[in-house]
Amino acid sequence: MSNSTLFDSLTLAASHQETAAVNRNLTTSTFVLAMLLAASASHAAVVGEVIASYDASIARTAVMSASNGGSFQSLICGGDLSYNGSPRYFIGSVPGTDRLPDTYLTSVLVASDEDCTQTAVIFSSASMRFSTMPHWSHDGSRVAVYAESWDLINNIIAESGIYVAQVTRDGTGRPAGISGLHKVIAAPAEMLISWSGDDQRIAYVASAADGEGGLQNDIWVYDLSSGTSSNATNSRGVNEDHPAFSPTEDRLAFIRRVAVRGSYRYDIFTQSASGGTVTQVTTKGTTGASQNLAPCFSPDGQYLAFSSGSSMMPLAEIDIYRIKADGSNKAVNLTGKRTGSFRNPTWRR
Repeated sequence: MSNSTLFDSLTLAASHQETAAVNRNLTTSTFVLAMLLAASASHAAVVGEVIASYDASIARTAVMSASNGGSFQSLICGGDLSYNGSPRYFIGSVPGTDRLPDTYLTSVLVASDEDCTQTAVIFSSASMRFSTMPHWSHDGSRVAVYAESWDLINNIIAESGIYVAQVTRDGTGRPAGISGLHKVIAAPAEMLISWSGDDQRIAYVASAADGEGGLQNDIWVYDLSSGTSSNATNSRGVNEDHPAFSPTEDRLAFIRRVAVRGSYRYDIFTQSASGGTVTQVTTKGTTGASQNLAPCFSPDGQYLAFSSGSSMMPLAEIDIYRIKADGSNKAVNLTGKRTGSFRNPTWRR
């Protein structure tokens, strides 16, 4: 596993805790039925541009207006919300029914209507575990997700990394399954990944030499057509994480660990995906908190939403902010009037 931030480690730990809590004897049929029944209590979809975020304090996805945090809803379904059009769909992963050699359960990919009226399993395997954070491509035709594939004969992980698959749909356009699932990037435990606006590249985190005999985390970009990766940031002696592609230009947002008087903080930066000048977006004065994480661009590329708090512990108070992508205006707190631990915002039209 790469030296990712505390944020990633806590997400993995929470996933394993939730997985271990699922009944070992739950059958696939009753599991699917339970999900469909649970989804019957629907919510009206929020109109217009929205920000979806995972509220770790209650283990639910929240959706709110991207302009002011209004029309707030706490949902019974969740995951990554598809980008454009109506209806939009969530894609996520939940514990499966088979137990792998490390004693944790498999997981399955599920898709839900935006209003949570229907949730269905779209892929399951007795030998795979997916991260809790699959990611839609912008056009909705593919999904990328970190996964582990197990060799059940020798009881070892056969391979792990970022996988891509085509999404199949039924006659109404609802996600119904996936096909052609295959590994494209060998990147251990990297769940926070991002598609480029043209869906031809994927940004992710991987280690690189730090010039002093050690390793550092850099933001890398994988080109799907050529099958090659390049180190986009290559910042000597600096650890970076949480990449996010702009949907409208060749630009990345990411977080960087910044040393501060014997301690450190995390701030958000942007840079061209091909390298060049780095722009700092957040500072100590942006929100007053020391951890500014998980940036995501607005659909027009002009703004960023991000999580901010003084601690990333599971029940810590964490808010979602909106700021100009160049950091030129004051950050707006979208969840300040609410109590929660809001993480991983995604901004959708």
